[in-house]
Amino acid sequence: MTPAPLTSGAGGENNREVARLGLVTLVVVLALTAAEPGFGARPLPLTARVIAHGEFAGFGPFGPAHVRTFTTPASFLAAYQQAATPSQISEWVALLHREGFVAVAAEQLGSLTANRGGLSWAMELGSSARAKSELAKQVRSDESHGPVSRFAVGGIPSASAFRLGTSSNGGDNILFSDGRFLYFVGDGWSVGGRPARAALIAAAQALYKRVRGHATT
Repeated sequence: MTPAPLTSGAGGENNREVARLGLVTLVVVLALTAAEPGFGARPLPLTARVIAHGEFAGFGPFGPAHVRTFTTPASFLAAYQQAATPSQISEWVALLHREGFVAVAAEQLGSLTANRGGLSWAMELGSSARAKSELAKQVRSDESHGPVSRFAVGGIPSASAFRLGTSSNGGDNILFSDGRFLYFVGDGWSVGGRPARAALIAAAQALYKRVRGHATT
């Protein structure tokens, strides 16, 4: 379709006014876009991508963070995947290398309540697609360890959330990816120590809001 020509007189003034308003609208849209989280966001180091003080009600860190950084897949899996067999670990290490593994920052989240604990970690991979691939792998692996029930986490498009075990002995887990990063936050409990799930969901949402769209450099 060929656009109608601009005319002189009142019609021309109207067209110019519409064009001006269109330009103003475009400027406003661009301004709103620039204000969105993650647009031109400042760099955020990997060690700052775990749960921070006050984000997870009832759990640490209660003071300065004590974050461990793992620069090889094998060292990370040895610390946090003791249930896997040596052959499973070997396959997983190879997969992480193919996914462009860079590093993982992890922090144990203690609790002032007995019979419970928490964990938060952030993993940097080679690309957004590889982070999504590893998220799917992590979910499949965790689900192979026992009974699973899923739950919803609003506000995090990529979130996968599920309970392993039972209400008397188990854990709630939330994984999500953003860019080339994969994130995990979860809690576990034994008899009498089960925390409210709402606190975990709120912690994951706070973490996502804080890290979304930030590069490392």
